[in-house]
Parts: sequence; structure tokens; C-alpha cells
Amino acid sequence: MFNIVIPDLLGLILISIGVLAYIAFTFLAHRGLKPTLRPLRGYDMLPKQVGQAIESGGRVHVSLGANSLIGEKAGVTLAGLSILDIASHASAISDLSPVATTADAATLLVAGDFVRRAYRQKGTLERYESTAARLVALDPIALAGGATSVVADDDVRANVLIGSFGPEVALIAEAGERHGISQTIGSDRLEAQAVGYVMADQALIGEEMFVARAYLTEDSAAIGSLIALDILRWIIAGIIAVGAVLQTFGLLR
Repeated sequence: MFNIVIPDLLGLILISIGVLAYIAFTFLAHRGLKPTLRPLRGYDMLPKQVGQAIESGGRVHVSLGANSLIGEKAGVTLAGLSILDIASHASAISDLSPVATTADAATLLVAGDFVRRAYRQKGTLERYESTAARLVALDPIALAGGATSVVADDDVRANVLIGSFGPEVALIAEAGERHGISQTIGSDRLEAQAVGYVMADQALIGEEMFVARAYLTEDSAAIGSLIALDILRWIIAGIIAVGAVLQTFGLLR
């Protein structure tokens, strides 16, 4: 009984600390707090990457992969949609909509709405293209093959690949390299991370994909969430370190 209660109580304490930290730092960020965030080159360069694509008269291609909004990969999909939203707001001043590719029907509808909403908020809805979001295929490899045609045929000048990609992401990256465009790759899978390091200008690894809004916008909730997660990360690391010391000296069984 005691062994069961302690982990449950510890989990409850950590959740409470996380919620309180999130509320507190969201409030402080809303009041003007601007914390110094750990530099992430992928996010440092992404606005420039998108801006150069727009200024050159081309499109930004954001591929969300084959993952859905339902299930364990939903967080990765939401991370890709966040970057699509940011790219859409930047592209709303140009004559060409960004193009979002996916292999999931539900994600397709949401991606199209993200792009349309950005244009509506900018007051340039007449420039929105209904083909901005595309269901290329229902299979990851087929999606990668189809996306290579998007890169080649739609005047894409920036390639942003954010999703639960596997080694098939190399097909899209190779198409980007062949056309000499800048590329950012983010994935929660090791195979695609390796491809990103080799073939992309910038790579977003693991949890780095989930903090786009905190780095690229002034969203108070995103900043509060990022700080709360960092606090929890250090607390958990401290608990593990203390537990390891106690275990070493035989004080924890």
C-alpha cells in the first residue's frame, strides 16, 4: 500500500507544480516577462527561411507527414500545424499561398482551415488558394514520393518537414537539395533525425518541435508552458539524482 501511494502522491505533486507554474508564468509573460530562451538554430533561422521564400516570389512547403490528430502521434501533428500557422500568417502578404501536404484526411481539413484563417485575419482572403492543403497519399512512402512533385512543380522555395517521419523523408529532402532550396526537418523518429542532420539546413530534434510558438511568437500561454516544462524537467532530474545517491548508499529500497 505504501509503495503504491508514494508514486501517486509524487505524480500529483508534480502535476500541481506544473499547473501552478504554467498559470504564474503565463500571467507574467502577459504582463511583459520576456525570458531568455535556450538558442535553437532551427527557430532562429526559420523566419528568415520563410521570409526569403516569400520575397523571392515562391511558396513555403510544410509537410505534416502521415500522422493523425488522433492517437499517440497527435502532439507531433499539432507541432507541425503550429509551424504551418506561422508560415501562413507570413505568406498572407504574398500572391502565393503556402502548400501543406499530409497523408491523413482529418489533418487535411484542419491544415486547410489554418491557412484560410491566417489569410482571413490578415484581410487578404481573396489571395487564399483552395489547394493550399493537399492529401497527397494515404501511405508515408507514397506521401514522400508525391511531395517531391510538389517541391518540383509548385515553385517551392522553402521546405519545412515537421511530423512523425521515417527514412522516407530523405525523398523529399533530396528533391529540395536538387532544387537548391532551404530546408528544415523535424521528427520524433531517429531515422528522420539522422536524415535531417545530413540533408537539411536545420534539424529540430524531439521535443524541440513542440516549442515553436514560444520561440516564434509572443504567445503568453506558449511561453508559460515552456517555462513550466523546464521547471518540471529540472525537478524530475533532481529527484532522479537524489534517488540514485540514496540507492548507492543503500538508503532506498
